[in-house]
Amino acid sequence: MTANLDYLLTTVPGIEDLAAQEIEERIPGARAEPLPFGLGGQVRLERAALDQVLTLNTIHHVIEIRGERQAATLDDIRRAVGATEFPELSTARSFRVNTEQAGTSGLTRQEIRGAAGAVLQRRYGTPVDLERFECNVRVEFCGGRVVVGLQRTERSLDKRLRRAKALRTAIKPTVAAAMLRLAGAHRGAGRLLDPMCGSGTIPVEAKRINSLLEVHASDWDSETLNIARRTAENHGLSIALQPADARGLRNVYSEPFDYIVTDPPYGVRQAKRTSSRVLYENLLRSFEKVVAASGRIVIVVVKRAAFEAALEGTDLRVVHERRIEAGQLKPWIFVLSRQG
Repeated sequence: MTANLDYLLTTVPGIEDLAAQEIEERIPGARAEPLPFGLGGQVRLERAALDQVLTLNTIHHVIEIRGERQAATLDDIRRAVGATEFPELSTARSFRVNTEQAGTSGLTRQEIRGAAGAVLQRRYGTPVDLERFECNVRVEFCGGRVVVGLQRTERSLDKRLRRAKALRTAIKPTVAAAMLRLAGAHRGAGRLLDPMCGSGTIPVEAKRINSLLEVHASDWDSETLNIARRTAENHGLSIALQPADARGLRNVYSEPFDYIVTDPPYGVRQAKRTSSRVLYENLLRSFEKVVAASGRIVIVVVKRAAFEAALEGTDLRVVHERRIEAGQLKPWIFVLSRQG
């Protein structure tokens, strides 16, 4: 196992606390701080080994912290970078500097990258290559503080799913993992259903994260269901898939589910408000009939007003809600249970 180090981790804005929970549950002795600088999508992690961090389900990139100090100007950033050791650059063929968040300082990302890159190139003589870089130096400037580090992930950890076919509206595996955690399905036995499974992200993540789960998935479209089936096969996972209309689940499933976790398809997202309410009403009534008395429903919602109106005609109540960022959309995740 590698040495315990400190990291800055990136994730989906809106699930930082869930990422911190996963870290502290799965890495003994680690300390996680969500939103360390008040900006979304970041978690600070202290005292963890890299091989442990790379197994987490709710993060995207891993940045090993090499230096950190107060900063307000470009000169402060230059001094911070100049005081940070990067022995890898002595032998690397190329490097680049990247920054994802510049805060509200007035400095642009380009200015920060240029200033930091110039310091490192003078010190180590390593060529800059923005595309075929060997080392990816990260300089995060936010909240009056600069963090200088080395990115340890070549590609985002949310690219782990080997989908049989990429669907344009597929949910990120990191969001799926967060939803499973909100449902309580990340540990222990139970029956889980994704009734609008698409390419299979949620059921595959569910089985990956918790092998004790009995995972079921369905979709009304046979071609989509075949994609989900092949995706599960790509991961060597056993998932019970069958065709079903999510508005009539009782016609297919006779035994109740402990968890229903789902991301409604693009058509629900784009529907007009009136038709969205009808769709949500039909879905929620169907879910109600197959969820266990103590079960949880976790659902991604874009049309909030229509969803809340649809809830009024059910015996379900909201026990938790949060908003996340998912590309250009900023949907809500709702967690529901039965009244009482």
